[in-house]
Parts: sequence; structure tokens; C-alpha cells
Amino acid sequence: MKYDPLKSSLLLFFFGFLLNSSLNAGEFHNWVDLNKYYKKNNFIPEILTQENIGHLPIISELPDDFSEIQDVPTKKKLFYLVTLPLIYNANVSIMQERRMVINIEKKFARKELNKNETNEIIRLSKKYKLDYSEINTKLFRKLKQRINIIPVSLALGQAIIESGWGQSRFATEGNALYGQWTTSEDKGIIPQDRDEDKTHAVLKFKNLSESVEAYMFNINTHQAYYNFRVIRRIDERIKYTDPISMKVKYLAAYAEIGDKYVDKLELIIASNNLQEFDRFKFN
Repeated sequence: MKYDPLKSSLLLFFFGFLLNSSLNAGEFHNWVDLNKYYKKNNFIPEILTQENIGHLPIISELPDDFSEIQDVPTKKKLFYLVTLPLIYNANVSIMQERRMVINIEKKFARKELNKNETNEIIRLSKKYKLDYSEINTKLFRKLKQRINIIPVSLALGQAIIESGWGQSRFATEGNALYGQWTTSEDKGIIPQDRDEDKTHAVLKFKNLSESVEAYMFNINTHQAYYNFRVIRRIDERIKYTDPISMKVKYLAAYAEIGDKYVDKLELIIASNNLQEFDRFKFN
């Protein structure tokens, strides 16, 4: 299948397939143009394959009028097609780091690491907020527990809740798909219904990809999600019959409503059959 190039104010030339090009929403003047592009290239969320998810464009920002979409099926389809490649790419990057750790660990079990290998472990330990004063099997175990993918159904479900299917003010004005807070008001958007005694804002991002990456980093490093990471690690070994339900339970800390948030997330995943999107592999 050939994919039509995107039209913008500048003349853009694409050779061959469209491979994860980073696009600005300005190239889609409104959601109608975005919808037309997806339709023309036959991008349908339910039938996306391992191969053609890589041909979906990476959208930097949602069109300004995205919040005006009234038709629910259209809104959902566009949100899936915008967010799925963002989540997929972020997980691919995480898996690349994970494979590096696993490969270096295999060598560590046999012989001494060279300088480059040691520096990589130190770099990743710093990035994922781990003590690297001693490189040993315990550090490798901790790295593997933190450097791991977020199931697509979970990442998509939380984006739906936190951004209102991409129609929240935080999503359209600040590229914030996951409602992450900041105490620096100049770095975020102040919620209109914020209590007078609160000082937080919703963190803004340069693009949608940064929002997804920050969300995954938060889940993979914050102490509040330690049990989630433990369950994820156990699932790799024993394979739960319903791994998503097992993991969702440990995301209550993501919102102030706690267990009610878990119920809401489970409902979103089940009612929209989001686990179908867990078919994508990142190896």
C-alpha cells in the first residue's frame, strides 16, 4: 500500500513509505483534514497491524478544533490514530534500553565490563533514578524492573481519562495527555476549578510525544507505582490470565480519587476493548 504525503504550507517531499515523520498540527488545519488523511490512507485502528502502525504519522499537536468533534465514533477513531503511534514509539525506545541492559548483564555474568558498557549502565541508572555506586546483580535487577514497557491498553486508557479523548484544554493547549502536575505555574496550565488553597498546574509539553514519554517515565520511576512494576515483573515469569486487570489495581495513586480511578480505568479499557491494542510487539 502507498501512503499519500501530507500537504503543508511548505513543499514537503517524501520518498517511499511515510515512516514515522514528525508532523505539526499546522499541517492539518483542522480535525476534518486529519480525518480525510487517515481515510485516504485507509488507517483504521481496529485493523492496524504490526507493520502499518509504523506508517502512521507522528502528530506533534492536536488540531486547535479537536475539542469541537461531536461525532463519538469519529472522535475515538482520530484519538486512537493520533495516540497509538506515540505510545508504540515510546515503548520501542524503552525496549531498546531494556535490551541493552539485558545484553550487558549477560556479559557481566561472565567477565568484567568495558568502559563503554559501564558508562551505559551508569547513564541508565542516573536516568531511572537508581544508585549506581556498585554495579552488581541487584542493580541489574532494579534496572530491568524500571526499564520496561507500559501496556498499550493502559497507556491508551489513561490518556482517554486524563485528556477527555484529547478534547481537554490541557491536551489542545499544552499537549498534555496525562494530566501530570507541576508546582511551577509558568510550566503548566492552571485548572479552572483549582481549589483556592492549591498551587499546582497541569504540566505543558512541547509536543505530544514528550507527554507520552514523561508519563511512562513517571510510571517506571515514581515510588507510588512500585507495586505496579513488581506485578509487571512477576507477570513476565508466570503469565497472569488477565495481566491488565492485575496491573490496573496498582495505579490508584495516579489520581486523588484512588480506587474509584481504578474502577474508571477498568471500565474504559473494557468498554472500548482496548486490550485488542496489546497485540503490538516491541521486540
